Amino acid sequence: MRSRRKAAGAVALALLLAAAAAAQTRRPLTEAERQPVTFTAGEVEYDENRDLVIARGGVEAWQGDRILRAQEVTFHRPTGRATARGEVVLMEPDGQVFFAEEAELTEDLRDGVIRELRALLAEGGRLAAAGAVRSGGRVTEMARAVYSTCEACRDNPERSPLWQIRADRVVHDEQEKTVEYFDATLQIAGIPVFYTPYFWHADPSAKRRSGFLFPDFGSSTFLGAFYRQPYYWVISPSEDLTLSPMVTTRKGGVLFGEWRRRFNSGFVVTSGSFTYDPDETRWRGNIVSTGRFSLDDTWRAGWDVRRSSDRDYIRRYRIGAFSNAGVLVSTPFIEGFGSNFYARADANFYQGLSTLDAARRIPMVLPRAYAEITGIQDPLGGLWRGDLGVFATTRQLGTDTRRVASRVNWMLPLRGSFGDLWTVEANLDLLGYQVGGDTSATPLPGGDSGTIGRAHPQVALTWRWPLLRPGGSWGSQLIEPIVQVVAGPNVGLDRRIPNEDSIDLEFSDAYLFGFNRFPGRDRLDGGLRVNAGLRGAWYLPGVTIEGMFGQAWRAATDALYPAGSGLEGRRSDYVGRLTVIPSEHLALSYRTRLDRETFSTRLADASVTLSGFGRYLTVSYLTAPAQPEALQPTARRELGATLGGRIWGNWSGWVGARRDLAREAMVQSYAGLRYEDECFAFVATYLRRFTTTGTLGAGTDLIFTVVFKTVGEIGFSAL
Repeated sequence: MRSRRKAAGAVALALLLAAAAAAQTRRPLTEAERQPVTFTAGEVEYDENRDLVIARGGVEAWQGDRILRAQEVTFHRPTGRATARGEVVLMEPDGQVFFAEEAELTEDLRDGVIRELRALLAEGGRLAAAGAVRSGGRVTEMARAVYSTCEACRDNPERSPLWQIRADRVVHDEQEKTVEYFDATLQIAGIPVFYTPYFWHADPSAKRRSGFLFPDFGSSTFLGAFYRQPYYWVISPSEDLTLSPMVTTRKGGVLFGEWRRRFNSGFVVTSGSFTYDPDETRWRGNIVSTGRFSLDDTWRAGWDVRRSSDRDYIRRYRIGAFSNAGVLVSTPFIEGFGSNFYARADANFYQGLSTLDAARRIPMVLPRAYAEITGIQDPLGGLWRGDLGVFATTRQLGTDTRRVASRVNWMLPLRGSFGDLWTVEANLDLLGYQVGGDTSATPLPGGDSGTIGRAHPQVALTWRWPLLRPGGSWGSQLIEPIVQVVAGPNVGLDRRIPNEDSIDLEFSDAYLFGFNRFPGRDRLDGGLRVNAGLRGAWYLPGVTIEGMFGQAWRAATDALYPAGSGLEGRRSDYVGRLTVIPSEHLALSYRTRLDRETFSTRLADASVTLSGFGRYLTVSYLTAPAQPEALQPTARRELGATLGGRIWGNWSGWVGARRDLAREAMVQSYAGLRYEDECFAFVATYLRRFTTTGTLGAGTDLIFTVVFKTVGEIGFSAL
């Protein structure tokens, strides 16, 4: 006997709920299985003789977050199994979607047999199989399966994807988040390139999963051939460890490791490596550690540790971003941020990697503390700013310095009756030094031991008059003369005070105005001086031209400024800049310093950037005089160029070089090629060094990286 009921639209059927409940009584129920199964259909038929419920026409059934869609679903009450046919879609709670022509499932939609399976996984992963069996609501075992993250070609969907993994059997465990392959073959553009009897990778939805990662291998003149095999271990939801043993043909084995741990208030990341060098019969290694912890809403503390057993280990053993470093710095610190204050206390420990570095002359900075308060306004409208800092440097050989420094600054902006702008400023520097150690052995300008104090007040009056002509067919023009008068006592060069923080002096338009042109406080500008400049700008639709030109005058000369700085006379060199942007595709910039007497170029820094259609070309030129006291012992004259951007389709690349025009020799050349799409990436990088600088010797680096997205990456490098 057969009865039929028809339902239009979305109609929930109590009949299926009762059937599911009756079937469920045969075994214990889990919490998830206690949720009722509900479905809607355009038409429902009940066959009493066979005890079948047949739903047709846009059937949709769901239990919790699991959803089944099909053209027809037949539910057999005695066995509790449902058969879905026609455009079957099963959506899992984690977002994964399975497609099939026919599927036979249990009443809770968790287990069953699927024919002609296709699956859309997380991160674009795609699976296809001739058939599959689901069990336990978590494991899907597929026969003659294919996995890839590549999208099908729009013009030719039958064409093989860029890469795919074919296997006789694939097991996908949704709970363990693994995809296992048996008798697997990697195909590139349909061509088999690699076979393995067993292989597995993490489910694309898994953010973290223990297991072996893809290896890194290659060769170098120092290590010979090498092979590094990383293993990733998920210790807990907030902690993991990566161990990467490496074997080499010339230097034995090396063990690399990285430990990461996240806490409620911060994190710690520590990496390092060690090895026993048979040639030098000693242990070598390095450590890199970073920690950050929030103490409250205002204060945080942390550290950065960078240490190596010796100066050559970092580069020769290819320690990532530090292989090109000239110095390693370790810094523990605590700092606070407020609405109008900032404070920090830290210490600096340096390790020089240059062959010119003498370890006994390298300072240890302990302690160093600094506090600053800004934005305090008085009744006159003036703004106050003050700071206080202390530091101490200690050397095994050379000067030991302890300094207390404070600066108080007051600024009052005013507006003139003709649209001109005035700024009145007062600045007071208070410094106290205690100098000890072997001052004759210091590499810095230093003198006698003892205690030195300095009070250095200055006042400044700055006038600027921005003259703007807005609009019109010729755009907007701006002309702004700027004059600044600064007065204070002459301080000269006091060689009793070591120069710890004011060595790197660079006079340019950026340092034309202000109380102090030195980067630190061990050297301070003084005396009566006038700084003047003229700024101009022209703004047209799509075009910008902006520049400035100026000079400084001093009432008296002294030996404060080193030769070659452009500030050693009563009149400074001329400084200027020019920026021209004639369109969104072209930008030109030029900074210069011209001799005060001959107008000859003493410093020039020019660059031209042409960009458009995803491509760019940059050409740069630099010439700078020698400044031995400013850590530049020889003059520089270099020309560089870089061409890069999109080549075609998914291909991009770059190529460039730097040449020393003074020595008529190349400095370095570099190039790269990159391909990337939704499923695959390939990067080749080339770097050639022609000169030796510190620990960086002349040589060639060639690095290849192949990335199969959601599966892993393989790297090869030659040095």
